[in-house]
Amino acid sequence: MKANVMMKTLSLAVLGLAGMGFAGGAMAACATSAGQPAGAWSGTATFSGGVQSITTPGLGGSECKLSTSFNAGAGGTAASVVRDDTPNNETRYRSRFKLDANLLTGFSGVQGVQLFTANSAAAFPAAGGSNQTVRLGLIPGGATGKQVSIIAACNVPANGYQCSAVAPLAATGENNIEIEVVFGATGTGKVNYWINNGTAGTPTGSINVDNAGWVGVDQVFMGLSNGTASFRTNQATKQVHFDEFDSRRQTFIGL
Repeated sequence: MKANVMMKTLSLAVLGLAGMGFAGGAMAACATSAGQPAGAWSGTATFSGGVQSITTPGLGGSECKLSTSFNAGAGGTAASVVRDDTPNNETRYRSRFKLDANLLTGFSGVQGVQLFTANSAAAFPAAGGSNQTVRLGLIPGGATGKQVSIIAACNVPANGYQCSAVAPLAATGENNIEIEVVFGATGTGKVNYWINNGTAGTPTGSINVDNAGWVGVDQVFMGLSNGTASFRTNQATKQVHFDEFDSRRQTFIGL
């Protein structure tokens, strides 16, 4: 077990393994719920038509995965997410998870949905009280028809305190998504991201930001939320799968 590692698996064995730094996990029989006490996550939330389950097999050769979707007629606040409370105002934070969106069809136009959010404990007042330090979304477009949007908190009022980038996902199969958030003033703060890229020193892209006002990462959400009306209508009941969430303070996680 590496130091400063936290891996969330959906196995019954995870609670019996405590590591240095954050925590650790292992593959075993699937839990009945992603949330504790049976599962690995601090909590779960499904509302306004959000649905989630643990299904098998998992992604990347694991045993279990998190399957999320929106019911037909889901409302604008529909969500199906898991929550991790392990980070503690981390001024440098890395996170990686696997994503399978193969079941989405006719994914086009203004369809989009949020996949991941890392929040700070104290909101930055100048940004309207937002505590989102970085969020990832699934949007149409690009060479493969599916892209991930990376929206980083930044002290740029003209941009609505958001700096962004997009990167293509694989047309089919599993996607490996990793981010690194470093908090600091201009010249120091940054968000690096790796999309299906296992080379530590060469991220897919970087966003240089002044994000010092957000202090650090304190809480993380993964799953579906904030879906556009078009997404909720056209992708109703179609599952998006997540697996192998891992987070660290320092070291690259990789594929």
